[in-house]
Parts: sequence; C-alpha cells; structure tokens
Amino acid sequence: MKKRLPASRVYLRDIIDGYYIKSDGDLEPNYIITKDARKVYRVKVVATVVREPFISDDETYGKFQIDDGTGTIWVLAFRDNTRFVKLVKKGDLVQVIGKVAEWRDDKQILVEGVSTVHPNMMILHRFETLKEKAEHARKARIAFDIYDRYGITAKAKVIAKNKGVDEDLLLTIDELYTLMLEQRSAELEEELFEEPVEEEKPEENPELEKAKKAVMDLLTEKGKPLSHRFIVKKLSKDFDEEIVEEAITQLLAEGEIYEPETGYYEPL
Repeated sequence: MKKRLPASRVYLRDIIDGYYIKSDGDLEPNYIITKDARKVYRVKVVATVVREPFISDDETYGKFQIDDGTGTIWVLAFRDNTRFVKLVKKGDLVQVIGKVAEWRDDKQILVEGVSTVHPNMMILHRFETLKEKAEHARKARIAFDIYDRYGITAKAKVIAKNKGVDEDLLLTIDELYTLMLEQRSAELEEELFEEPVEEEKPEENPELEKAKKAVMDLLTEKGKPLSHRFIVKKLSKDFDEEIVEEAITQLLAEGEIYEPETGYYEPL
C-alpha cells in the first residue's frame, strides 16, 4: 500500500504564489515548490469559508471557497469526497487537509478532510506554521549559501550533510531557480513581442495656442520681465483669464519662459 505523504501547515499565500509541478506518470505525486524552497505534497490550512458551498445535483462534484487573511482559494471535492462539502457552511472556520492542484493557472485544494474548528485553532495554526517556516528558513539559508557557492555537486552534497542539511533541499533549490528563470524568460519574451501602445496625443486647443503665442509676443515686445498680473490684465481683452493662466503654465513647462523672480516671466 502506498504511504500517504505528510501534510504541511501553510498559509494560502504560500500555495497561491508557489510553483505547481505535475509529475510524470501516475505513481509520482504532484507538488508545489514555495518561494522559500519548500516542497509540499499535501497541505493543512485553517481558514474561513467565504462562499456558500456548492454541490452538483448528482453529488459527484462540490466546492467551497476559503480565506485565511493571506489569500483566497477554492476547495474542490469529487465523488465520495463531496461528503466533506456538506459539513461546512459560509462563515465557518475550518481546517482543511488536501492536495494542491492547478486549473488554468489557478491553484486549488483537492479536499481529503475537513472539520469546523474553534477560533483558537487559527492562533495555533499560525504558531505551528511560523514554527515550521522558521525551522525550514534556518536550514534553507545554509542550503542557499552552499548552492550559490557549489551548485549541485558532490562537494555541495558532502558539505550539506556535514551541516545537517538534507540533499533534497539542494535539489529543491535548484528546481526553484529553474522555475523562476523559466518564468522570467517567459515574461521577457512576452514583453519583447508585445505590440507597443501608441500614446494618445492630447487634442490641441486652438484658443490655448493663440494665448501662448500672445504671451510670448507680449514678453518679446516689452523685452523685460513682466508680472503675472500685468500679462493677464493685458491679454484679458482677447482671452479668458483661465486660458491665459494655462498658457503661462504650459510655456513654463515647455521651457519657453522662466521666472527670474517669483511672479515675473521672461522668455528663455
């Protein structure tokens, strides 16, 4: 009889951000690799049911959605396992055990067991999860350092063993780096072949363009710095005050004029 792999306590964010690996063949289990290089075959999570559970008419399929504060994920049940869906309702705090799956890039949990739990269970779950993460992080730091120095070599494996680090962790890190590089390459390729989006040119306002020309002509004609108040008053016969204000602002932004002193303008 095939031995059931242990379930790891994780946050939903660990699942969502992790890399899902579908194994070749039916004998090897699928798994996820988390961003901190944990290989997880089965998960144990505590979260709140945030949508009313659904079961198909023939009761061969069911699902409910959970949220633990770090993310939201669907829990799916098939055939006999739909009995677990009947045990929960929206608003329940539940502990879910199951395998991770992926459908169209969305992670899911295939339920193997579920139970409603006391609110204190969330505190315990977070404590146990942090404890597992801390224990893993201690070894992962050593493993990352060994991998960065020696890669996957016989020497690296010997050093890891002497430092109490499992060889499998080095292999997981190697797999994680490969997945991250593949993801980055795909993103770069997508960016490379992405059609450039033409920026929409702002529509020209003929009245504004006339006002800008009038401001420039006035400044050039006087040949000395003119005050903001003087310019607005001088051009008020031909333009609204708001148009003159905007014309001055745009000319400043375009570098056509400058302020030798506050509130006075002169052509560059």
